[in-house]
Amino acid sequence: MLDVLTAKADESETNAVLLGNVVSAGVRVAKAAVVERKTVIADFIDRVLISAKATPSYSSVRDMQAFLELIGSEFDQTFRPTISRMLVRSPEAVLPTCLWLLQAVGRDNIDLAPMYLEALAEPLAGTQLRSANESVRRAAAQLLAYLGDTPKTQEDAERAADIITRPLTLGRYTQTEQRTAAYNLLSSVRAGPGNGWASSAVILTALLKMTGKETQEAPVNALFAAIGAHFGVLIGQQNVERAECAAVIKTFVEAAQKGLALPDRSAVVRQAWAADAIGEPLWAWADAGADSESPLVRDYVQPLLVTLAAIAEKATAAPLAVGGGTLGAHVGLALALRLRPSGVDVDALAKHAANGDKSLVMWDKVFHKCSRRAECVWLLRCAEALFASGCSDKRLADPVMWIACRMPGATLET
Repeated sequence: MLDVLTAKADESETNAVLLGNVVSAGVRVAKAAVVERKTVIADFIDRVLISAKATPSYSSVRDMQAFLELIGSEFDQTFRPTISRMLVRSPEAVLPTCLWLLQAVGRDNIDLAPMYLEALAEPLAGTQLRSANESVRRAAAQLLAYLGDTPKTQEDAERAADIITRPLTLGRYTQTEQRTAAYNLLSSVRAGPGNGWASSAVILTALLKMTGKETQEAPVNALFAAIGAHFGVLIGQQNVERAECAAVIKTFVEAAQKGLALPDRSAVVRQAWAADAIGEPLWAWADAGADSESPLVRDYVQPLLVTLAAIAEKATAAPLAVGGGTLGAHVGLALALRLRPSGVDVDALAKHAANGDKSLVMWDKVFHKCSRRAECVWLLRCAEALFASGCSDKRLADPVMWIACRMPGATLET
């Protein structure tokens, strides 16, 4: 049966599905027969699936899992040449196939880092992510995200991060869609266990170079979400003592302070700094049990919290007069109440934010302007933090109920 299905005279995707099932059964009951025909089966996969002019079906590829697990570490030398050739000739066809094959062979079964570093990272980041074809960009990003945690050493993690950020820092992504795709990809890329800080340090350094180059909302949001994701990795308790991390965090804090001071004409960027780059990672860090007495807080985080708290305090006087909206003020208020930084009179800030008819949190003219997800999330976090700090004003329920009623389809987690 193996000989019939792999015959060159009768190649088809249907045969691939049947072959996968026969091989799977053969590995269990007649492994020697499969091993004996290993080269023939690999050649069939190479010709019929990887070299196909159109992407084969998912099942025809994944049904080869038993065979791919059998050849294990031979996967790279067996299929790398054809995959590399097809990435140039027909990327739209081979990218999904390549991802499915790699998922079938499994990152835990073999070391995919050499193939990633030597054959895939550069063409995917340097060429496929720049494609005018959206499906090619999307498939390339999915493949890079899957391979992102395969580097197992600090050296490989840094090398991989450098390769995939180089096209961005060199200005090779000339279209907004290309840069947005790159930012979304970089947001999800992590190195293997123990080396996440190494890749995040390189990626964050590269992303910080882009902060003054984006003005449109879509790439701005994607860029600062990626910055926040990697800042969050670096402030993890296991990484804070590393000198490499401290140096990058210092650079981040300096850039963030400048970002929070941007004028109203750059409100989109200023809010992205506050909510995405600073707020989200610090809120998650607090959820993870942040040590408020740690050197990290004293040297790096506290200055940011003080700046944000000052933005919130200023907004309490006239919330509707805040240029660009109250998102930054809500971030500052919520973080101040949650992390209680020294140098900030948190109780006075909470009182100013809650008292009066023109409350920064409970005034309907303020929360009626909250329409984007980030605005709603941080408003709810403010309400939660005020309640936790002892505020018993019944009006705290107003922004919560308004968001729940006006945005029933949204998933808002505080």
